[in-house]
Amino acid sequence: MKKQIVVGGFSKEQREKELEKIRVKYSKKGYKFIHYIDNGALKSVAVFEIDEEKVRKEKAFNLILLGIFFMAVAAIMFYKASV
Repeated sequence: MKKQIVVGGFSKEQREKELEKIRVKYSKKGYKFIHYIDNGALKSVAVFEIDEEKVRKEKAFNLILLGIFFMAVAAIMFYKASV
């Protein structure tokens, strides 16, 4: 599966610095850098290849965190209502 990450920066040098930061960050997560498309300030993208299993794990982790957050809010509201 391919994933596009926006690379922001007003000048070409800024975009290149940002691209290096993004490459390092996402390579640590297991993404494989494919190529870079320079289309200007906010339209430049870096294309990465990612295993679909990792995408599912990331989505599941995010959903679990969201569920924990809502359970904490519900517990606080329940406590406030019962006091």
